[in-house]
Amino acid sequence: MVPERMKSLSRKGAFLALLLVALSNSFSLVATATAQDHRHSSVTGFFGLDGEGRPIVDRHGIMLVFDGPIAPETVSVATFEVWLAQASRAKVIETMVKGENVFLQLEHELASDATPVVQIAEGEEVEDRAGNSTNRRKLGAVRIKDGIAPRLTVTLSGGSGRGSGDEGPNRLTNDTIDIRVMSDEPLQSAPRVIVVCESLSWIEMDSGKEIERDIDDFFANRNGPFTRRPQEPPDTAYTCGYDEDGDGADDPFELTEDIAHSRPGEVWEYTWRNPAGVTRSLIDGELVVVAYGRDRSRYERFGETVSNWATAKGDFGFDTRFGSEAFLEQVKIHPPDGSVIREPRPFVLLEFPEATSVNLASVVFDGKEIVDAFEVVRDNEFVYWPLSMNQGNHSVEVEANDYAGNESNFEFHFETTQRGDFILPLVAGWNAVSIPADPIDPTIENVFTHPAIEMVMSWDPYELQGPWVASIRDGDAWVPWQHGREITKIQAGSGYLVKSSRFIKQPIALTQERQRVTRDYDGGCGSFAGWFFVGVTDVDGDQTQNHFGEPLRDHDKGVLTVGEYLGKYIRHTYSWDPIEAKYRELSESDAVLIGEGIWYYGGGWASCP
Repeated sequence: MVPERMKSLSRKGAFLALLLVALSNSFSLVATATAQDHRHSSVTGFFGLDGEGRPIVDRHGIMLVFDGPIAPETVSVATFEVWLAQASRAKVIETMVKGENVFLQLEHELASDATPVVQIAEGEEVEDRAGNSTNRRKLGAVRIKDGIAPRLTVTLSGGSGRGSGDEGPNRLTNDTIDIRVMSDEPLQSAPRVIVVCESLSWIEMDSGKEIERDIDDFFANRNGPFTRRPQEPPDTAYTCGYDEDGDGADDPFELTEDIAHSRPGEVWEYTWRNPAGVTRSLIDGELVVVAYGRDRSRYERFGETVSNWATAKGDFGFDTRFGSEAFLEQVKIHPPDGSVIREPRPFVLLEFPEATSVNLASVVFDGKEIVDAFEVVRDNEFVYWPLSMNQGNHSVEVEANDYAGNESNFEFHFETTQRGDFILPLVAGWNAVSIPADPIDPTIENVFTHPAIEMVMSWDPYELQGPWVASIRDGDAWVPWQHGREITKIQAGSGYLVKSSRFIKQPIALTQERQRVTRDYDGGCGSFAGWFFVGVTDVDGDQTQNHFGEPLRDHDKGVLTVGEYLGKYIRHTYSWDPIEAKYRELSESDAVLIGEGIWYYGGGWASCP
């Protein structure tokens, strides 16, 4: 029942002051510009209005609602006193007047369940714009309703993860995980718990347009003042962005909502296990726990009775497929299963996909445990590189587990043999040749060992003393030709003119490492114009044995052409035919051959477009 003195003030045109706490415990409500229904309680947790006239959430704030516009000049930080529990006084540090709403900002934020008492300070008066005023005696003390949502927190534990940090039991599981929800104030009922995929999405219609929503919208939809339990419309079609049935469309996903079980204090617990069913179960990946609930307060907001709802979330990894056939197909091993290896120093490499973190539990090599001999190259990549390895057949048995506790076992086999040399056939006379990879020993006396080889020449167009560099055999040694510059080392990427006294085959031991040959005479626009003599280099290192005369191939095993290998701005290109003893002009579409030495004319500013 409203006091007669307040009714008297209203009849006389004075603005209606806040109702006495002893009778109604709230202020009277008045118009808000954008609301269809104007009633609104005075509540904690707001300071200021947004562009749509809605109160702005602020845990330091109190919103007082009067029945008419207030004169801003009559409100200051000294106008109101705010009393908290146990008769402690809160300091007002800022005020704001927006029509009928008077906002107070406190020095310290309010507790989630705070219901402070507000009264006009002794000697202060508040006026409306018509000049009507009220003071401490007329208004009395008013208790403000709780408009602050509870603070919820989610912690996870009990997962199967065995590591530390992000791979610990609170971040990874292959089966179940324990969810603990805590609140800083009593809740009306146990919070609800939903576990969803990180990529959750759905479509909403807004003014005839389709709007795609995601996990952040799902979280926001459950946070704030609501008249009833918040949720998306009942017919919302959720997806998780995966297509397990392979029909080319995202599979539907159905939410599973559970209620946590109460524990002493404001604590609730729930153990999650992947739900059964095609549309309810979640696949491996990042999952998000969303917990939400409401406090016990109720207040009026724009004509509707609402409660404060709050949300909290946590995330963890779900990993069950480490030992599956699909996962093992992604594991890279070297040497490949069933392969024959001719490397001088073979190694064993295990590389697991980055979908999970992996530990090697056991590696048995030819019946002997060698897991401690493996080195970690990078995450999920392990290498065993002994100083030597017996030739013959080898078996590797691997036991691995990921940090979720899943185990995997597989084995593979390979054979090691003596690595074959690169065979360079030479005819009697001059040969224009090259080698596809660097020699293991690049010195000229250890590359061209056959006594029938009499002279070796190369071409350096940048040498100021002359482009020719040559060495000639003198018994078992190589010496400079005519006291000029001599060739001391043979390398991939260079072309060589080799003179032989008869038809021979020169074996050369080459490395199988990937070649990093850079040609600064690639005929590029604006480079030195002139003749270049280059070799054919196998960058992959897989055409370095009995491959002389074969087309050079790229990473995808496609044949490389002269135009692709030498690049743009090439004018004339030739190879040497040692049988006919003449040059053969090459076109851009001709294949580049292993072992060739190629002459070309290119570069220069004149060739630039």
